[in-house]
Amino acid sequence: MIINVDSPVLEIHDLTVSYDQSPVLWNVDLSLPAGKLIGILGPNGAGKSTLIKAIMGLIPITGGYVKLFDRELNDVRSRISYVPQRESVDWNFPASVLDVVMMGTYGKLGLFRRPGKKEKKIAMDCLEKVGMQAFVDRQISELSGGQQQRVFIARALAQEADLYLMDEPFAGVDMATETAIFQLLQEMTAAGKTVIVVHHDIHSAMNYFDWIIMLNLHLVASGPKAQVVTEELLRKTYGGKLNLLTKVTDIIRQKDFNPLKS
Repeated sequence: MIINVDSPVLEIHDLTVSYDQSPVLWNVDLSLPAGKLIGILGPNGAGKSTLIKAIMGLIPITGGYVKLFDRELNDVRSRISYVPQRESVDWNFPASVLDVVMMGTYGKLGLFRRPGKKEKKIAMDCLEKVGMQAFVDRQISELSGGQQQRVFIARALAQEADLYLMDEPFAGVDMATETAIFQLLQEMTAAGKTVIVVHHDIHSAMNYFDWIIMLNLHLVASGPKAQVVTEELLRKTYGGKLNLLTKVTDIIRQKDFNPLKS
């Protein structure tokens, strides 16, 4: 199931990505609407992170194309913010929490301008949004995994982008942090931002996302949550993981689960 949208914020056509001549993603076709909280779901090795990296131009694509705001990536890069997986970052880099978040403002400063009071205020506001304002002077290496993730999200917010791509932002965070960040992402989309999140937990995905992409090396489905979260499409995505599917199917059948609820 693929639902196309008018004036998409992101459009992907026949996207294929290969590693060592083995396809990791093939023939992915989708378009995504603006102002939605969008989840990319699928089993381990399904190509979720690969899709995000291909969109960001971080890995070469074998075929097809990606358009953002109907333009090439390099034409609109300043409108896009990327949060990589926490494990891919060298957290021993000597920088304070405030330094890291202020890096998010550099893109709009130009080559020779240094951040000043305005940029510091932006950074402090973003740290407050993720509940990390009390840690401004702490070295980033001294934080817990969940705290580091919050700081990375604050840095992304400081970019003041229109489209946010987040690769597993909830890995290693506790439930309270996950809930707080999801609420922040919902506020962002309510303000017109578009947020695309690689996520692993179907249960919380059904509670928070507006739109879901189901991926398993190829695109299984992309559309509003109410139309995509079905037993048939879950089976196509996750294969024979029956314990997982039974739990999810039970949730779908419960009267208190309303997939139309935002």
